[in-house]
Amino acid sequence: MLLATVDVGSLPIVDDFDGTRANVDRATVDKLSVGLDYPCYPQLPGSRSDPMNMGLQFLIPLSRVEPRIRIKGEEAELVSDEIRPPADPIGVERAEYFATFLRERGLASKVKGVKACVTGPFTVTSYLNRKNVMTCGASKPGIVKAVAQALSRSCRRLSDLGFDLINIDEPFLSIMLGRRVLFNYDEKFVVEMLDTLIREVSTISAVHVCGKVTPLVKSVLLQTDVDVIDHEFAGAPDNLQAYTRDDFERTGKFLAYGSLSSVKPQVETVEEISSSLRKALETFGPRVIVKPDCGFGGMLGIPDAYEIALKKLGNMVNAARAVAAEVTSD
Repeated sequence: MLLATVDVGSLPIVDDFDGTRANVDRATVDKLSVGLDYPCYPQLPGSRSDPMNMGLQFLIPLSRVEPRIRIKGEEAELVSDEIRPPADPIGVERAEYFATFLRERGLASKVKGVKACVTGPFTVTSYLNRKNVMTCGASKPGIVKAVAQALSRSCRRLSDLGFDLINIDEPFLSIMLGRRVLFNYDEKFVVEMLDTLIREVSTISAVHVCGKVTPLVKSVLLQTDVDVIDHEFAGAPDNLQAYTRDDFERTGKFLAYGSLSSVKPQVETVEEISSSLRKALETFGPRVIVKPDCGFGGMLGIPDAYEIALKKLGNMVNAARAVAAEVTSD
C-alpha cells in the first residue's frame, strides 16, 4: 500500500445514474485512464432539478421502505424518533453498476483494486431535519444506531462484491468532535457506531473526516478498528501536527494523505505534489496512501472543472510513482 493512489469519489459532472448514465460511464473510464491504483465508483453531484448528494444517496432508498423519513427535493424530514433498519442494503446501486461495468468491459485488470464510499451514520443522519444542527437526526442516538445497522448491511454487500477498500465518509465528525462531543455522546458511542459498519467486512476499511483534525477526532479514529485514517492536508496544513509516526506504527493503521486541493482550480504540478508527499513520509513514516483532500464535486460550475480534476489526479499519480521509486531505491 506504500503511496498507493486513490480518489475520494466525486467529480464535477452532473449525476445521470437514473438516466442515460453517460456521465457515470465517462467518469469511470476517465478515472481508470489516469492510472489510479484504487479508483472509487463515481459519486456525482445532482442538479437543482434532480438533487443528489452523499446523504441523499442513502436516505432516498431508505425513505422508500421507511415512511417516517420523507424526502422533498434536497430536504430530508424525520417525522419520528424511531426508525427500523431495512433487511436489504441501501445506496449500493452505483457500486454494483461500477463492478459490473468493469467486469463486462474487461477493465478490472487495469487497476490494483477498487474502492467504494459509504456515507457514515453521523453524516447521513445529519441530513435529517438539518436546518437546526442541534436537533438534526444525528442528535438522536436511536436514529444513528438504526442507520448504522442499515449501513453495515451496505458495507457487507460491497465486501461481497469484491471491493478492496471501503471508505466511510464522515465529514460531520469535524463538527461533532470539536472542543467536546456534541449531543452529550461519549467517544465510546462514536467509535461503536463507526465499527458497526465494518464489523462484518473482509476488506480494507477507512474513515474520511475533512477539515481540521481536533484532538477528539484523532482520539476517536485511533480507537476504531478501521485500517486507514483519511484527512485533508493540502487545504489544512496544520494537520501535519495532528498525528505522529508512532500513532500509525503503534496502531498498525495507514494514513490516507490529502495531497492536493479539491476546491482550487489551479492544477498542482508533479513536483509540488511530490514535495508534499516527501514531507508526509518524513512526518508519518511509510504507512501513507495518496489522495486528493476530498471529492471534486464541489467544483461543479467552475469552467473546465472536469478536465482540471482529471489533470490533478494524473499529476498526483505521477508524483506518487516518482516518490515511491525514490523510496524503494534508497
